[in-house]
Amino acid sequence: MKNLLVSASDFANAVKNTVYLVRNLWKEHTTLLIHAPQSVDKTAKALDIIEEVSAAGRKVVYINTASSLDAHAERVAAIDGLAVFTPAYDSPDDTRDYADLVIASIEEIVAETGIRTFTIDSVSRIAALSFGRNASAAYVMKRLVALQLRLRLSLMIIAHDTTKSTDRALLTLADADLTITPADKSDKSDPTDSSEAAKSDSSEPELPRRQLSRRDRRILRRQAKSPKP
Repeated sequence: MKNLLVSASDFANAVKNTVYLVRNLWKEHTTLLIHAPQSVDKTAKALDIIEEVSAAGRKVVYINTASSLDAHAERVAAIDGLAVFTPAYDSPDDTRDYADLVIASIEEIVAETGIRTFTIDSVSRIAALSFGRNASAAYVMKRLVALQLRLRLSLMIIAHDTTKSTDRALLTLADADLTITPADKSDKSDPTDSSEAAKSDSSEPELPRRQLSRRDRRILRRQAKSPKP
């Protein structure tokens, strides 16, 4: 990725000429984050957005790392311009880290097809199948955003809510976010409307503690003991 020095007028013109994939929600060459508890069907909301993007003639690649897309097979088949890619190891002896495999796959797809609009489902799944720093959803998100900046991609990334600290790290790296609450699960309304409503909703259930790591439990305990402002 090259560092660019531009004049103030050129910068302002670039901002004015920004292309929206979804009006007031997802800009071209930026990262949109969809996050909610694991029990909420975030894939359905992502498909709502993909249908709008593909209807405008843009091709989208869905990076399918989990089985959440299976329940929407008929709907997926009806979307023109959508391709599904499931990263897989070459053999049982393949020792590559899964996060490395996903990122390398995206680079290959861009080089071979020129497509630069991707949905990644999900960053949480990628982290769960990885090791070391890549086992952190926030770190995988950082790598994906770095890739987005380098290749000028438009990314829609799905994540499961975990701890407050991880959620804050994910949101900081995203250009826009669409928080889906359980009440929105069957809502097929305009995603731009539900985004604003979700941001003001603080009744979202927390992940059961039995699914948290020891480190995450320690973070929650420290947050519970710290004095509230």
